[in-house]
Parts: sequence; C-alpha cells; structure tokens
Amino acid sequence: MIKYIIYTILFTLTISPLVAQDIGADQTIPMDPDIRIGKLDNGLTYYIRHSENPKNRGEFYIVHNVGAMQEEDNQNGLAHFLEHMAFNGTKHFPKKTMLEYLASIGVRFGTNVNAFTSRNVTAYNISEVPLVRGTIIDTVLLMLHDWSSYITCDSAEIEAERGVIREEWRTRDIPRTRLSEQLNPVMYNHSKYAKRNVIGDINIIMNFKRQTLLDFYHKWYRPDLQAVIVIGDFDVNMMESKIKTILSPLPKALHPVQKEVYSVPDNQEPLVGISTDPDAGAMVVRLMYKLDLPSPSERQTVKAYKTDLKRSFISELFKKRIINKAAQGNPYIRQGSVNYTDLTPDKKMVFIMGAVKNNKVNEALNELAIEVERIKKHGFTPDEFNEQQANMLKSVKLQMDQRKNLKSVDMVKACLAHFTTGAPIPSNDFLEKMSVSTLQNLTLEELNRTALEMFSDDNILITVLGPRRENISYPNEQELIATVRNAKDQDLTPYIHRTLKDTRLITKTPQAGNIREEKKNDTMGTIEWTLSNGAKVIIKSYPTKKDIVDIKGFSQGGTSTLPEEELSNGFMANNFCQLMGVKNFSRSDLKQINVGKVISITPEIGEYHETLSGYAAKRDLETLMQMIYLYVTEPNFDQQEFNRQIEKIKSTLNNRKGLPKAEYSQEIRGVKYNQHPRKTSMTLEKANTITFEKTKQIYQERFANAGDFTFIFTGDIELEKLKPLVETYIASLPTTGIKQEYKDNHVRYAKGTIIRHIEKELTTDKASISVLYTAKLPYSADNKILSAAFCYILRDRYMKSIREEKGGAYSVSVNATEEAVPTNQIAIEVNFDTAPFMADEMLEIVQKEIDDLVKNGPSSSELENAQRYFNKLYKTNISTNAYWQETLSDYYLHGIDNFTNYENKMSNLTPSDIRKFAKTVFGQKNKMEFVLLPKK
Repeated sequence: MIKYIIYTILFTLTISPLVAQDIGADQTIPMDPDIRIGKLDNGLTYYIRHSENPKNRGEFYIVHNVGAMQEEDNQNGLAHFLEHMAFNGTKHFPKKTMLEYLASIGVRFGTNVNAFTSRNVTAYNISEVPLVRGTIIDTVLLMLHDWSSYITCDSAEIEAERGVIREEWRTRDIPRTRLSEQLNPVMYNHSKYAKRNVIGDINIIMNFKRQTLLDFYHKWYRPDLQAVIVIGDFDVNMMESKIKTILSPLPKALHPVQKEVYSVPDNQEPLVGISTDPDAGAMVVRLMYKLDLPSPSERQTVKAYKTDLKRSFISELFKKRIINKAAQGNPYIRQGSVNYTDLTPDKKMVFIMGAVKNNKVNEALNELAIEVERIKKHGFTPDEFNEQQANMLKSVKLQMDQRKNLKSVDMVKACLAHFTTGAPIPSNDFLEKMSVSTLQNLTLEELNRTALEMFSDDNILITVLGPRRENISYPNEQELIATVRNAKDQDLTPYIHRTLKDTRLITKTPQAGNIREEKKNDTMGTIEWTLSNGAKVIIKSYPTKKDIVDIKGFSQGGTSTLPEEELSNGFMANNFCQLMGVKNFSRSDLKQINVGKVISITPEIGEYHETLSGYAAKRDLETLMQMIYLYVTEPNFDQQEFNRQIEKIKSTLNNRKGLPKAEYSQEIRGVKYNQHPRKTSMTLEKANTITFEKTKQIYQERFANAGDFTFIFTGDIELEKLKPLVETYIASLPTTGIKQEYKDNHVRYAKGTIIRHIEKELTTDKASISVLYTAKLPYSADNKILSAAFCYILRDRYMKSIREEKGGAYSVSVNATEEAVPTNQIAIEVNFDTAPFMADEMLEIVQKEIDDLVKNGPSSSELENAQRYFNKLYKTNISTNAYWQETLSDYYLHGIDNFTNYENKMSNLTPSDIRKFAKTVFGQKNKMEFVLLPKK
C-alpha cells in the first residue's frame, strides 16, 4: 500500500509550516494502533477497526491471497468463476438465500454486495451493512465463514453461471481490452502473468467439470491464505469475540500446498509490442521502465517508503514536462502523461504516454525518449525541485486531517494491501513525521541519482496502440528501438522551467455589493439571500467532518437560446470553458497557483442552463470565490489552447469515421429525437464552422448576467465568514437587469413504437440492446420516489430472469431520467449486451417483465426490499453535500421537495402504487427498441 500512502501526499492540500524530524531509514514503520490484527489457530488473519464514517454501518470483507496466478492451464478462469459461485449457494445459504437475506436488510447485490478477482488476489465484500441488530452481524460473519471453505458449487448453479460469465466475457470484448491483451506478452515478458487474463479461456469456462472447480477451491481457498476485514461503527472487542466464535471452527489445512511466487523476468534489450484493432480510435505510444520493489518484509521500513516517494516525486516532475511539451509549439504528441504505477506485486513501472498526432509514431516516440534523455543528462532544475518540494510539503498536514475522516470502505484498502503485499499501515502521526522528514531532507542531487536509476537502459518496454486500417502503417520493432537508442546521441539543452512571477488572482479587490434581503426557509433548513445585483444565494449549513463547502451556481438559458447555425460554436464554448483559466493564467497555471489548497471550480454551458460548480475547504473559500468572480469577469480566452482543442476534436471525429459503434450511436440518436437538428452529432463539417471569436462571444453572453444566477452553498458554513465573501465576489458581479429563460425548441422524444435492428461489421459476436420507454409525467417528488422503486424492482427481475435463469447477460442496467425541462417527461431505459442468437428471446423477457408489473404490480417482498434499500441510502446521504446540492437544486429550480417526509413516503408505497405508476408510464405506448447486431 506504499502507493496509497505516497499519493496521499500528492493531493493539493494546505498546511501550516512543518518541522522535519529525522527518522532513520532502517526503522520499521509502526502499525496504526487503531487497527486490531490477530490470527486464529486455523491460520486466518483478521483486521478490525472502529469507524463512524458512516454511522451505524459496517464493511465486511474476506480476502483470499490467491487469484488467477494459482490456476493451471486447464483451470484458466476458475478463480473468477468461483467468485461468481460465492453468490450461488453455500453451506448455510443454499441457492440465492444469501442475496435474499441481504436484500431484506437493504443490502443490494451489485451495489453493496460484490467481489473482485485479480491475478493475485480475490476478495468478496458485504458493504454498508446496517448494524441495527446483533443477529445481522452474526449472519454476515457466517457468510464470510461459508465463503472461506463452504461454497457448494452446485452442479445446476455451475451450468447456469456458465452463460453469465460467457456474457461477461462478451461485454468485456471491447477495443481497449483487446488492445491490452495483445500486449500482455510484452508487458509481462512472456511469463505466466501474460497467460492469465482473469476472466479466462471461454472454452474452459463452458466445459470444465465440477470436480475441477472444487479441486481448485479446496487447494487454494483456505484459512492460512485468507483474511477477514471488518470495519465500522461497532465495539472492537465485541467484533473480535464474534469473529473468534464464528470463524475459529473453520478447518485448518492439513497438507497445505506452498503458494508459488511468480515474477516478471527482467529484459536487457527493449521489448516492443504493436497492438492494433479495427475498432480502435486514437493512436498512442508508450515508453515504460520496469522497477523492482522491495521484498514484503522490507516494505515495512522507512527506506522503502522513501524510495517510493522519490520515484513519485520524479514522476510528478516528469509529468509536468510532458504536459507542457504537448501544449507548446507543434509537437507530435497531442497530450501526454507520466504515471508511476503497479505492474505486479514485486514490480512497478514508470509509464510515459503520448497520444500520437497524424500517425507519426516514431516522431512521437522520439519526443518522449528525448525528454527521458534530457533528465538523464541534465537532471531536474533547482526551480523545479524547490517548487515541487514546497508543493508536496504543503500537502501533508491537511491530507493527514482528511485521513482522519476516511470512510470505512477506504480503510479496508489499507488492510487488504497489508495482508496481500506487506504494505505498512502507519498511524497519521507517524506518517506525517515520516513524510515531512523525507521531503525536507531530500536533495536535488539525491533525486537526480534516483532518476538515473529509474531510467536505466534495462527493462525498457515500448508499445504502440492504434487503429487497424488499410491506410495506416506502423514502424517495425527495430525502428522503434532505434528511435529510443538514437535519443541518447542527440545534443540536448537543459530544460527551461517556467515560473509564474505573480500568482495573485485578485490584484484589486472588487467594489462590494450587499445583501438586500435575508429569509429563512424552514422546509429546507436554508438561509436565502437576495443580493444587490439580483443574484440569489442559498445556504444549507450543517456539520460535516470533511470540512468541505460545495457550491453550484446556475441560471437559465444554455445553448437553447442559440440559433441552430451556432450550436457547434455552443458545443465548443462548453468544451473550451471547462479547460480555460482566468486572467492571464492557464488551467495548468491555476493548478500551480492553488497547490496546497482544496479547491475546484468549473464553468459549464448545458442545453438549458449555464453553471459554475465546485468545492473548497473552508480555509480556501475566499480563493474559490475569487475564481468564480474571475470566470465571469476575466476568463482566459487563449487562442493557442482553443486551436489545440479544435485539432483534438477534428482528430477524434476523423478517428471515429467508419467505426460501427460510432455510426450506430449517431443513427439511434437521430431516431430518438425525430432527427431534431439540436440533437444531431458533431461532424467535421460542423467543426469547420467553429471560430474563436464566436465561441468567446457565446461564453461571455451566457455568463454576462449574474443577477440571473442562484448560488447554492452546502457544508459546514459559518455565515459571518461567508457573508463578506459573498458581498465582495458575488454581489459585485455584473448584471444586465434582464431575466432570461431557456427556450423551448420543441426537442422531444419520438412517439409510438419504433424498432431498429441495425447490422454492422462488428469485431465481436455481440448484440447490444437498448430499449427506451418515454412518457409524459409530472416532475414531482412523489414520481421520483415511484420511479426509483420501480427501477429497483425491474432491475432485480431482469437479474433473475435474464442473468440467472437464462444466462443471457452479465448485467442489465435499468435507469430512469425524470425531466422538468423543456417539458415534464420520463425516460426509462434498459441496456445490456447478449449473444446475437439470444437477442429476440431477451427482448421478449424485457417486455414480459414490464407487462407483468403493469398488470399485477410487484410482490410485497419485492417492494419491501426496495424500500429498505432506499431508506438506508437516505440516512447515509442526508449527511453529504452531494445530496443537498441535488435536493436544493430541484427545490429552487423546479419547486419540488425531495426531502420532507421522504422515509414515510417511501415506506408507505404499496404494490398498487407501483402498478399504477407502471400503467401510467407504459400505457402511453412510447417504445424505442434498438439492437446493434453483427452483419451475417
């Protein structure tokens, strides 16, 4: 978990001055005393920790320190298959009774109950468990007990699950996955890692014998290779006692097989991989350097931490150089990045990436390789080093404060990494001292020596990913290797670091306005201010451990006010404004200026509204207000950045030409909205009409009238501190005095029944199904509750009928979109992938379940499960800024109250209410059925 610890430092957060305390490199990092670790006689390890974030909830995990790497060739995919079987019957919970019980306490499969399998680790979790009764804890621990040693692997369930995993494999068969798998032999140097892709060999999945699965299970899934992690709002002594009582009877392995540790071999010569796919869009070149990690025992030392920190420090500095390279002049990389990331449990790598312009692969690779050589020859500059060192030091203290408020699920990650990799779990106090000591005692010379070690001539990987087209050719392996080697011989000058001379956002404080009227809203528990310029400010203040204030400002209008011939410029205005800075500062300049602060603000121009949304730590609230002021009064319209974005848009459009998925999406979008010109997709022809001046004009017009805006502040807010900031930076914003509304351009969903089964030349033998039902429906709190409950029930029905009974899909999504503008309507959409030969049958099931709910409504138990889940979710959500931002936006934009009596409304729903809702929506008989099929 060293990566986890390192990256906590890299977040941009503020601290007061820190004093370094020397900590010896050979010192062992002490364990966080708040985490109780023990081991049962049968070998099972347990981690327990008290956490009240969230209150009255618990996280229950069982972690198996095994995965796909333990499979033999004839077992390829069985670790992942076993993960599925954990939810299909155990000793004490046959068939689906485990999931049925969890649903009855508001714990939902796929959301709160899930699992993951990797090459080295398998984990099952039951999350957000309501700790309202001791019997719930006992039952959930019994589930972990069964997952350890008593998954039944019933023959009938195995046969049913084969189809589910076949469809999961089909769903994952996408360009990104195919490109990645082609490169596995290079990335893992032809080791066993290259032969294990977790989901496995589909031929094995469809044909293995039950005994083969049981043999794999009982060989590797045993207490000495398992850990239970339980974190939540409970007494630790009580939980430890229950764990010992329920999990101690698990049988100890009599003749345990030694777990073999696999590695990726080093390589002296560069390894090259070229990965292409007919459905790929952009072309990317990557230059990578493999690095060894300390052994698990050595990872517990301060020395290991310091090594990782230095590598992360270097990667951050290098990333800035690559980003600047892509943004200056006319480079061959459109955008670039550098990441220091995991490869295997004993190796990491520096991952240098560039998106290739105009298919110039060698030229783009040359630019990356030159920057590596520039570091090796000249190192980093003192200015770069001092700036980054200061930035990282600024980050430490507040990040430690945030770690005190980690959610329970985030604490699980540290325990999981400790068990599986030996990563340390230090206390906040020790981590802070160690971080400050390491950073303050680090020197530029030491950092440059580490860079030379990182970018050695060994363990180099070169990969290219891109489209497979007749008109595109790629360099061969020898040419790519020569490009990297030749970079050494080039005469390179030292890097010139750009330093901002004046980092003040506001040089002259605006003339403040005032609060013209103040009211209290008892319904929402808000304070409402009307400002002298007409703007409205809504404040919802409540204690929050996060110390974060969220803000959203909105006004009516958006692109709906534009004539059709200006829509492309409106699209660009929205795209561009989310990337631009203020005054003479770019977006990246703003990041540099705000290092050490928790702050974010983004302008956006939507179809019917323009918004300014973001957040800040309480101590950084004035900076946030300054940025809001500047995004309205002095946005930075950078012509060069505009040109880069136009080039990127055109390149993306070119890359999508002829791609079946892109063509299909464009076709159905047109059908959905009756070919309305405001809903057609961007094209090269339209992109060519976009101009810098028109884009700039649209942005300025949309944000010209602050008097039209409503700003909602949520969080731990002190009114006496907020008031002068609002008066100075919001009440001073310009206003035209004219209230503008959005324009109804009569954009509507198509009516009636529309069926489009479209065949394309697909790479994957897959049918993609989308069924959309639309209806007129009042936009109200009651209908939103009905919609949520209905979709919960329908999705669960599809999980049973389509996934479990038919093996027709890996997952089925059911989503409702309730719309208030431009008209009150609802859209319910069902989406999933399936086998082409099953498409018609699956479509029948989609309609059959809906027809049944219209005719008969749900059962009482179906509705009760939904009610328990949403009421549990409500109790958790009402303490979050996100909930209040959404709830208050609905209230002040559309006048609906989603808060008052929510639990009573949800609890009092009846099956008849759901049936009436379904009849109202589906009785309007507006259905669009879209299926993308491979051409026969």
